Amino acid sequence: MDPSQKGMARFVTITPDMSEAVILHLRNNFFADEPLNKAVSLCERGEPHAALERLCAVTIADGLSVAAVEGDTSIEKIQQSSDEKYNKIFTILYSVSQELDLFNTFQVDKILECRIISVDQQARGRGLAKELMARSIDIAKQNGFKLFKADATGAFSQRICSSLGMEVIRTVRYDEYLDSSGTPVFNVPPPHEALAIMVRKLP
Repeated sequence: MDPSQKGMARFVTITPDMSEAVILHLRNNFFADEPLNKAVSLCERGEPHAALERLCAVTIADGLSVAAVEGDTSIEKIQQSSDEKYNKIFTILYSVSQELDLFNTFQVDKILECRIISVDQQARGRGLAKELMARSIDIAKQNGFKLFKADATGAFSQRICSSLGMEVIRTVRYDEYLDSSGTPVFNVPPPHEALAIMVRKLP
């Protein structure tokens, strides 16, 4: 990564007053692009999605999210939804996490979970996603978390997590995750092949 490009971004804690701008960014960059969202055609680019936006709102309210800010940008638990496409995605994510029982497995009383990493299309390829993840890990350390977790649904997020010392503790191949009729639930395009639950133990 070009250090001069990285230096153009400021990294700030996301506060409730930034919620509207954050949600707008996610509608335009994350909701349609995330591999599982894309596999079920959850929504089109720029479209709102009530259940996802509720997830984002409660995550922002925790005060532990970070944003990369450039120029004069305006950017300064989970409930079941009636949306069946949304429920398909969060069924796999939360059923796998429940099976792992991370609190008992790692003997911790709290876990910081990275739920979303999103970079504007125009700013991709500059290492911002990795920097956001690294800063999230730092936030976890500063707030006394002993375990950092990510549900890495795509090849790119898995690569970033690995580069930051996170280990895979469970994978679920998309072509092997079947519905009651034996049909894959998700038709995820390459290079994304599996969900990887990844963690990093913190000092």
